[in-house]
Amino acid sequence: MHPVIESIEAKYEDIMRNHLSYLPQQARIYLLGDPVMFIGLKAIAISLKDELARSLDAEDVSAIMYRFGHSIGMGEAHRLLPRLGLETVEERLLAGPVWAAYAGFVRVRLLPGSKIVADKDFILFYEHPLNFEAQLWGQAGRVARAPICDFNRGYSSGWCSVATDMPLDAIEVMCEVSGDPVCRFVMFPASRYEEYLSRVDEFRAWRPPRMSRHHSPVS
Repeated sequence: MHPVIESIEAKYEDIMRNHLSYLPQQARIYLLGDPVMFIGLKAIAISLKDELARSLDAEDVSAIMYRFGHSIGMGEAHRLLPRLGLETVEERLLAGPVWAAYAGFVRVRLLPGSKIVADKDFILFYEHPLNFEAQLWGQAGRVARAPICDFNRGYSSGWCSVATDMPLDAIEVMCEVSGDPVCRFVMFPASRYEEYLSRVDEFRAWRPPRMSRHHSPVS
């Protein structure tokens, strides 16, 4: 898939070079003509979660952060995909992980076992090295008993739901903050949530083969 990824990278390079403008006199930043804003990642990874935790339990905080990420991922996919001229499900889906790297919050490692199809057999098995939620949580000296990268799994499932035109869900099966070596996720049709939840141990136990290095944000 590297040629596809490189083609998508070229499109984003052009967008960043030629379609990003700053108009402080209007208090606006425009990307492809759409107003966007800069926000510190710590505000999402720590501050927002802490504020929610003042009045909600951990399960509710996790659910809200997931829905927040999901809505952002869907919104970005609806905004960007029509402008990229991508035709296949694979291209549309891969444009999400590449954009996440260009947008500044995560790289994505796709794992064997993924099946990118727009039907009930869809599965995406992936890891998020260098993701901001785990990094900033760890840098703050915090640990957790359960995975905490809810924005990450929400954003990825949101983008991919738009790319495949079907509702998808995602769970984090391993998390660096809770003592695992990586942040690992599995994504699947939302209707199969209970089935995939029962397979968490299987996805945790998977070990990667030796992989060659590649410069792309998606490997």
